[in-house]
This record gives sequence, structure tokens and C-alpha cells, in this order.
Amino acid sequence: MLAICKQMASPESSAENGVMSDLVERVREASSRWQLQVRAPLDGGSRSTVVAASDAQGRDLVLKLPATRNAAHAEAAALRDWAGSGAAVVLVDATPDALLLLRSRPGVLMPWRPEGGPTDRLAAVTELLRRLWFCTPGRYRYPTLAKTYPDNERTAREDAASERRRRDEPFRGEAGLARLPIAAASAERLISTASKPTLLHGDFITKNLVSDAAGPVGWAVLDPIPTIGEAAAEVAAFAAYHPAESILPVAEALAHEVGVDPGRVLSWTAIWSVHQAAQAWRDDQEQLDELITSAPVGRLLRTWPRASRTKALPN
Repeated sequence: MLAICKQMASPESSAENGVMSDLVERVREASSRWQLQVRAPLDGGSRSTVVAASDAQGRDLVLKLPATRNAAHAEAAALRDWAGSGAAVVLVDATPDALLLLRSRPGVLMPWRPEGGPTDRLAAVTELLRRLWFCTPGRYRYPTLAKTYPDNERTAREDAASERRRRDEPFRGEAGLARLPIAAASAERLISTASKPTLLHGDFITKNLVSDAAGPVGWAVLDPIPTIGEAAAEVAAFAAYHPAESILPVAEALAHEVGVDPGRVLSWTAIWSVHQAAQAWRDDQEQLDELITSAPVGRLLRTWPRASRTKALPN
């Protein structure tokens, strides 16, 4: 178990701050509680520790250790609210410190740049969003987009500083950082005019969509950061994570597919594209900087949005 935990721990972790000992203890407690055979760490957990496991029944499972208890509570609540939707990974059980999930198979993440082009997967993405958004939130008090937006902006600034140090590029992400204030003002206007609050995944991007042959869509969402907000913001987040040349076309096409106001989606897409550029980690950074400094995106950031008129999705 210690060897596995060493593989899972980040290179920055040190014995002095107790990261390793805490991780070992959390894995040990979860393994004992659920009678797990812990196997190998899995890729993809930037904030959480994720490891393959099986139980006494031989089930193919994933043990997830979120970074904080608040994150664990929120994710478990969302997965319970989405239970039966056919859109999310299945929560087997949860504690304040850990989540036990059924492992999706074949378990391949949706590619950032698909071979057939970004619009080829819109049917599956549309179906996932429809299923997620139809679910009624339970008793858990999810944070609102108004509350989480400043956290997103802070993360963008922190990521920019990290990428600049790592790459030794002191001005990387500058175009995005310079536009964060106007993006925030645009977000505030959109939030104030939104209607029909919805339980959002909160991080609905390709790296959080996994192939799932057992599910009705063939794909399932994982790693939610559940938030209450307008659907347009979720569509836009998915689009903004695409290669720069595809961002606006995907945003408009998906907005029409799911029945969300394309104008509000495009405004949110401009905002999240600024965040993506500010984070400064992308391989297409130059193209993304060109997009957010273009006249069309500038107009989207400055246009006063009309009130949300999200269409009712069919049953």
C-alpha cells in the first residue's frame, strides 16, 4: 500500500507536511471499510487521488480521495442526485473522506481533438447534458455560480504564475490575465440576468467524459464540481476547452442542439476562453490569445446580454 501511495503522491509533497502519512491512512481506512484490494493509481486526478480497486465481490471499482471534505460531500451529493440518469459514473458508497465508484469501461477519456472533428460528438454530449440537467437537486446546498466564479478567476491567476515559473516565460498568459476584469464584469451581468437555475456538472469538459459501454449514452461524466447556475455557462465551458479554432463553432452548434440561447452561450464562451488563455497551460496558447484579442470576442465581452430564455428540454 505504501508503494502505491508513493506513486499517487505529487512530487511537491513532503514528509514534513504529513501528506504521505495522511494519504496512506486514508487509503488504509477506505480499504478496510469496503474490503478493497487496492491496485494501481489512475491518471487524471489533479486535485484528488484516484486509484483502481476491487472488492470481495470482484467488482471493478475506483477509490477516489478528494482534496477536501467539502469537495467529497459535494461530489457525492451530485452523484446521488444523478443516480439513475445514465449520465454519470455510479457512486457505490461514500464517507466524508472518500468515494467508491464503479469503474466505467472501456474508460477512455474523450479526446481533446477528435479525428472526425469536434461536431461529431455533439449528439452524445447533448444527451449527457439533457440527462444531467433534468435531475432535481436534493437537500445538499450546492454553491452558486456567483459564488464560485471568483474562485475560478483566482485559479486562473495561480495557474498563470505556475506556468510562467515552470516554462520560464514571464509574460505567458498575459492576454488572458489582462482581460479577466472585463470577463468578470460580463459574467456578473450574465449571472444577474439568468433564469432557470440548474444543477451543473461544474467542470463539463472532454477530460471529464469517459467512455462507458454499460451506459445508455456510451459516455459518462466524472469528477464534477457541482454548481447551481444557468445551462449556458456549462455549454460554454465545454466549448472553451476545445482547440482555439473550434471554440466558437462548437459553442454555437451545441447551444442549438441543447436548446439554450446561443447569444448567452457565446458570451459565456468568451468569458471562459479568457480564463483558458489566462491559465497559460495550453499547447495552442498563441492561437487562443489571438482568439480572445479578436474583435468578435471583444464584442461578446462588452455586449449587454438579454435575459435568459432557456428552452424547456423535451422529456
